[in-house]
Amino acid sequence: MKLLTIICDSTENPVTRVAELLSEHGIDIRTMDFVEHGAQAFLNLAVSDHDAALALLIGAGYKTVSNDIVLIRTEDEPGVLAQVSRKISDQGIGIRSLTLMQIDSEGIVCAIATTDNPRVRELFGDDVVN
Repeated sequence: MKLLTIICDSTENPVTRVAELLSEHGIDIRTMDFVEHGAQAFLNLAVSDHDAALALLIGAGYKTVSNDIVLIRTEDEPGVLAQVSRKISDQGIGIRSLTLMQIDSEGIVCAIATTDNPRVRELFGDDVVN
């Protein structure tokens, strides 16, 4: 089962709104986990119709990614995306996409799709959000 992750501010707890939105469209929630990391928060979901839920949530304005993406939270400093991509490519892992999802006073969250996501999760350890 694939997971969806919604990225938001910790003060913007979307649990109720997301649950209602999915219910209104006949999508069942299988698991839900809301985790706060300082000013940021991540709502992880497993649902009955992954593709429909992803399209619905993005259409409703939520920053939503599929678990085919690795979310990494790190400091916001010049060259950090170059450092992240170098760390991955030096391991012989291909980068399919790298997207800066959020920047705030506590750092950045970037979404990365690679040819070996499990290995990328190992490389970044505690910096991985999903």
